[in-house]
Amino acid sequence: MMKDVKQSSRIGWVTVTFVAALVGANSLVPSFVQAARRGPAHPRRVIHLIYWNMWSGRWETLVKNMVADFNRTHPGIQVKTLAVPSASGDAKLLTAIAAGNPPDVFTEWNPSIGSFAQNHSILSLNRFMKGPYRGMRSWFYPVSLKFSTYRGKLYGLPWTMNDLLLFYNKTMMKQAGLNPHRPPKTMAQLTSDQAKMWKYGKGGSIKQMGFYADTWDALTGVFNVNDVIHGKYNLLTPNAIKEMKFIAEYRKYPFAKVGGFASAFSAAAGGGEDPFDMGKAGFYINGMWEIPQIQQNDPKLQYGVAPLPAPPGGHYGASWINGNYNIIPRGAKYPRAAWTFIAWLAGYHNVRWAASHDPLGGWLPPSPAVTKQPAYKKFVNANPWRKYFVAALANRFDRVTPVTPVEQYFETKMTNAVDGVLEGREKPIAALRHVQTVTNQQLVGTQAP
Repeated sequence: MMKDVKQSSRIGWVTVTFVAALVGANSLVPSFVQAARRGPAHPRRVIHLIYWNMWSGRWETLVKNMVADFNRTHPGIQVKTLAVPSASGDAKLLTAIAAGNPPDVFTEWNPSIGSFAQNHSILSLNRFMKGPYRGMRSWFYPVSLKFSTYRGKLYGLPWTMNDLLLFYNKTMMKQAGLNPHRPPKTMAQLTSDQAKMWKYGKGGSIKQMGFYADTWDALTGVFNVNDVIHGKYNLLTPNAIKEMKFIAEYRKYPFAKVGGFASAFSAAAGGGEDPFDMGKAGFYINGMWEIPQIQQNDPKLQYGVAPLPAPPGGHYGASWINGNYNIIPRGAKYPRAAWTFIAWLAGYHNVRWAASHDPLGGWLPPSPAVTKQPAYKKFVNANPWRKYFVAALANRFDRVTPVTPVEQYFETKMTNAVDGVLEGREKPIAALRHVQTVTNQQLVGTQAP
């Protein structure tokens, strides 16, 4: 028995001596005992973010999957999503901010960033653009930052972009005696070409249309319109007047019947069709989302995509840009973690992931670094018309609706003015003057420091 005890003691001493050689003999026993008493180390604290968005349908599922990817790769930050109705999303957000219980992140696509920033409802993101994010501004397409910059500060981080180009029906061009490989490059050519395509039925009902200016976003880059000067709306510039007069040329087509013709397609498909993707319009202005609609509704349609035509002295190919932006509301519990999340979604330091996931939504990335990745190139090459949408993001004459505290009000009034001109109720200059007057009245007092 004594031999066994000595042998056991020797084995124990050898073990202690070996550990002591690694961690220091003088403190071994106390440390060993204390560690045993403490038990396992406490796990790292996990930050839980609340993320609201207005996505629905397949896009809601896609975004949830993207968030799941973030959660898997960021164990210290876990994000929970909540979809809110798009019609009331902004109102719900403002209510939550006022109550002191906002989400940490909100995806915004409405022209609300100027008013949110002016009212201090959202945080400036400038504070986060340092350290590993110091060079982030130059990573984005310059135009993508214009949509969410107010008074020199960035309030929304670009996520996915939208631009508008000209779709043309090759079959209808042939039938009209036009070259289907030469879409119009000037406004005069567009007006002339499309006039050859209209067809009417009994009672003047429309059977086929060429182009109608209600799909033209007023005050665009191709006309080189600068509608906010020295902080006020100035819509009576020569280029703005020229553009509204171009729109007025389409008064000869019956406004109500054109609207009924277009809405009939949309109503029949629950909002998923339009005259162009059903082969009943010669020219149409829309975003890249028109391509999957064509593939679904009329996959045999012979069509093409071209840059937007321009007037004399204008900028051929310039487009109107907007998109989806992530904002951090005032009162967010974890703004720095929220920043990490939205930068990751945009693809910053995460380009390979973004390049493989943005195509799932048919999205245009906010940075050329993403579009240059092999996965995104593969997506573009699968349909060669997509390259025109990517290229348009780099046009230095691209335009965004100026970010002001009354931007949404301005867009509504401008849409109404275009309708009034097309109906013949208003003259182009009078319509512009009215929008300028009422919008500036709304603007008064909103830009106080």
